[in-house]
Amino acid sequence: MARRRAKAFESKIFPLWSIVATGAVAAAIATYPLYGAEYVVSLLGLFLCFSIFALSITLIWGFAGILSLGQAIYFGGSAYFVALSLKFQYAKTHPTRYGGTIPDFMEWNGLTEIPAFMQPLENLYVAIFCALFFPVLLSFLFGVVTFKRHIYGVYCAVITLAEALILQEFIVEYQAYTGGFNGITDYGNYNNMYFLWFILGVAVLCFVVGRLLTHSRVGTILKSVRDNEVRAEFMGYNVANFRIFVFCMAALMAAVSGAMYAAWQGIISHLDTGPILSIEAVIWSAVGGRATIIGPFVGTFLVKGAEFFLSERLAWAWQLLMGGLFIFVVLVMRDGIVGTIQRWVTERRKGTIRQMVEEADYEAGKRQADWRPETTSMQASSTQGGGWVQQVVRSALLGMGRRDLAKRYSK
Repeated sequence: MARRRAKAFESKIFPLWSIVATGAVAAAIATYPLYGAEYVVSLLGLFLCFSIFALSITLIWGFAGILSLGQAIYFGGSAYFVALSLKFQYAKTHPTRYGGTIPDFMEWNGLTEIPAFMQPLENLYVAIFCALFFPVLLSFLFGVVTFKRHIYGVYCAVITLAEALILQEFIVEYQAYTGGFNGITDYGNYNNMYFLWFILGVAVLCFVVGRLLTHSRVGTILKSVRDNEVRAEFMGYNVANFRIFVFCMAALMAAVSGAMYAAWQGIISHLDTGPILSIEAVIWSAVGGRATIIGPFVGTFLVKGAEFFLSERLAWAWQLLMGGLFIFVVLVMRDGIVGTIQRWVTERRKGTIRQMVEEADYEAGKRQADWRPETTSMQASSTQGGGWVQQVVRSALLGMGRRDLAKRYSK
């Protein structure tokens, strides 16, 4: 019995085809640095970081109905913690042109040493802890303030947008500690094959966690909250707590992706915390399929890949093409690429109306045969009992005025 449940669980959450496809794509990405161009390798690491970031938006938007236009706060905030730590370490071994061993943007603003409140960031492990802890803490406080007061929908989106703008202004204003408008640069990077494997492993882990979460009991409740919040509350669920939980999970994924992004790129700026990046991630999620876990990966690789490669060949028209793609998806493929394919496959598996009726009729006949009484009269009547489904369908079609279809089930 336990083996059957485990098998059913695995087939529902991780179908065989998805395991094979994920393994094949992961193997292709992992082996590409062995023979591919360095420029494409750098893009692969960048796209994986952005995919995890888009996945964080998918969890709150596609499965909980929370549209955040300030998700980059957690992405960029985490990236700044890691970038500052790497910059401190880099400045110790690479003095600036003024001969100092502190970051150049601090020297430009008159500082002679690293401020005391920033000195713990000289330890990379402390910086990583801060990069993951503070975004989750901030998301928790935001959830308590907003969701506990039933602030949802467009109001929540506007609040997150305002937060992103405030953080951007803070970074630009306090340039002595953040690098200001120029950001943090020249601190080296981890753009190599081994770190790409690490990013790939984290991406697969986030995919698995997202899949497990959305196909669990919590995921079912989140979908019910997304579809009808009032009904979920009447059923006894604390809607605010579930939304706070998934919002913190999304913030953690965004923070993880931001930390890896800073180490991979070797540059970070205030734009990585602003609403533009958040809106771009919303587009990636919408194009791939905001109600699917694999959709953010597909959407990110498709949109960002087209952006990088089309901008080289069609510099005058690539933005128009990308805008046209997004409009097409919104108008024609509202469930995104992956969501539309899933719906099409589901409809094909169901078959035509006649096939569904025949299958239901056959199953009804089997159930009657299993419960057939031993009396001869009941046996005689039960042999013809399987056609009741056809009679019901015929009556429904006649009620809708579809006599042409009703004739098919008159026999």
